[in-house]
Amino acid sequence: MGKHPHPTDLRDAAYIRAATHFNAMVFRGRGRYDREDDIPTLEQAKTAAARIEARNPGRRAMIYAVTAEGRSAMVTPTTEALAATPR
Repeated sequence: MGKHPHPTDLRDAAYIRAATHFNAMVFRGRGRYDREDDIPTLEQAKTAAARIEARNPGRRAMIYAVTAEGRSAMVTPTTEALAATPR
């Protein structure tokens, strides 16, 4: 029997499926970010994250899905895989 997903991961996967846009960013310290906002698709957000990481060596970019209601969730490998699974 496989492990059941955490309810928060299921919620975040639903936000990813319902996202109207994505934001990609790297934290640069004390309220400073290198970021790109209002990215239409997850694939484009991944490309933007790679650009941001290239500008900030050694830092990993975060991608957030944003819904029409303004809810957001960080995209992780787990939540991305759950979002790709039909529900």
